[in-house]
Amino acid sequence: MKIKLSTRLVLIGKKKVIKIPFDRRGYLQGKNEKKVWDKYNAFCNLAPLVWSRFGIVIQIRCEPLDVLDINYVKKIKKIVSNFDIDNCDLYKLQNWGMYKGKQVLLDYGIDERISKMY
Repeated sequence: MKIKLSTRLVLIGKKKVIKIPFDRRGYLQGKNEKKVWDKYNAFCNLAPLVWSRFGIVIQIRCEPLDVLDINYVKKIKKIVSNFDIDNCDLYKLQNWGMYKGKQVLLDYGIDERISKMY
């Protein structure tokens, strides 16, 4: 198991990823990931969300990407209005993965309000 830490404790298992908030920003990111998943998963390639409650999120684990398609980043920023912000880390390779042969966004809990909290 691999562990990452930012605004959330992220436990990366063989098949699933568990994101547990440890501060307000992490909690809001978890809540926002659920909202974004419910609204946009049919239109965007998002890492599959399995379960979400109290800001805790469980997703399917996706394989890391070697190269990021910047054109897809631009496309998803147009589709999801939450992501069309200046202080957004969608251009970071580690926020993307590969699932069933498609590039998917792994961390999609950000919006303008949360981005200004950093």
